[in-house]
Amino acid sequence: MEKKNIWIVAIIVVILVVVCCCVLLVVSGVAYAILQPQTTSQNILESVESIVSPTREPMALPTIDINPNSIGENNSPSTLENPSNIDPLILVQMEKIEQEVEGLRGLPRANDLDRKTLTPEELRQRVMEDFFVDYTEEDVRQDALILNLFGLIERDYDLYELFVELYSEQIAGFYDDETKEMVVVQGEKFAGPERMTYAHEYTHALQDAQYNLKDGLKLDSDYCELDSEYCAAVTALVEGDASFTETQWFLDHSSLKDKQEVLQYYQEYSSPIFDNTPVFLQEDLIFPYVKGIAFVTELYEEGGYAAIDNAFLNPPVSTEQIMHPERYPEDHPIRIELEDFTSLLGDGWEEIDRNTLGEWYTYLMLGKPLSSDWAHEEEMALSAAEGWGGDQYLVYHHFENDEDVLILLSEWDTQTDADEYWQAFSEYAIKRWGNTTQKSNTELTWELDSETVIVRRQSDQVLWIIAPQWDLAEQLVTQFPEFQ
Repeated sequence: MEKKNIWIVAIIVVILVVVCCCVLLVVSGVAYAILQPQTTSQNILESVESIVSPTREPMALPTIDINPNSIGENNSPSTLENPSNIDPLILVQMEKIEQEVEGLRGLPRANDLDRKTLTPEELRQRVMEDFFVDYTEEDVRQDALILNLFGLIERDYDLYELFVELYSEQIAGFYDDETKEMVVVQGEKFAGPERMTYAHEYTHALQDAQYNLKDGLKLDSDYCELDSEYCAAVTALVEGDASFTETQWFLDHSSLKDKQEVLQYYQEYSSPIFDNTPVFLQEDLIFPYVKGIAFVTELYEEGGYAAIDNAFLNPPVSTEQIMHPERYPEDHPIRIELEDFTSLLGDGWEEIDRNTLGEWYTYLMLGKPLSSDWAHEEEMALSAAEGWGGDQYLVYHHFENDEDVLILLSEWDTQTDADEYWQAFSEYAIKRWGNTTQKSNTELTWELDSETVIVRRQSDQVLWIIAPQWDLAEQLVTQFPEFQ
């Protein structure tokens, strides 16, 4: 499940403008009283306002073949194409913003970049085709099954239709790292919000030219299927850098008219589709921006853009490092490798996912589940997830019987952290599944009509199994002798 690499986050730039607007207004000291949106996008403001107040077996960092000495050099003239369908007056503004962003970011020009304008419908169709070419309806259905096992959405939730609706509501433009195109909505104006967004997207073009987002930083669907934690962390770095640079551009180079237009945009902003998506998904979609800009701000305060450049050469590897910048780069996830249980499960069972939940999704599970009745208070959910050290989960599906198996083994930084998580998970689980069949200091069991749930702990590890029958769940537990 590419739960943290849903690339719609790269498209929702109207939400991005709101996020960065919140940062700008807080940083600039604009009166908070005039910044009260009328939709649940108020959550974005609260999140951003809170962040701008300013030896385990490690996973190996990815190797990126980049020459650090080339950073900041500008030895090539611009070869950007100038499509005739862009208004010459807008084209001049684009070129000026590009020069300003280059000056702020300190990276060489993005050569061979093509600017392209599309109508809103053409843009929507382009994005839909790009998004769903590798993300089929079957992938979407399986993601819903997996997210349901973690208690985040209903099992039959139509994620496909949700993404279609979100694209219809939220598209404003994007940078395509495959075709090296800056794609923007064709319109009569290039006002403050559009100029601000262009600064953000051009930063992505600079990043791609310098670091190669797909092949260098491994932000591609195949790699992210194997390590969604890494992709979530790097996406937060990429979006955080672009959001931070966009913010600097706005503060240093935007006109008074730009500022007025952005403020008006913010005050009039609404997003009915986004505001009615599952609460965990709302949080997850803005994670790369909100948490990313906090992470990058911390780097900048420590060493300027040089520290940010160094992070691209030595990328963060977990959402834990993004959520706690002080843990980057030393605190690496504990490596956990589960064996393949396909033969034990028998005929008809197929592994459909093997990945890491991570600190961020552990928090979402405890704090933003599909039923608010199961949820912990924000502070408690964050605290319980904070001691995460590492995990791996497996999901199996029996297509003929339409049954699922979940196996999650997590390890915690300390015994105290394991105790805190166990307590929080126990309370969450009892709210979710009701009274236990068996309960002790080291075991929780639910034998229900449609599934069996077994949770056990041993020292600083916690094992969680969901299976359709009691016998199968017990058989799986026996594969972990330390939990007997």
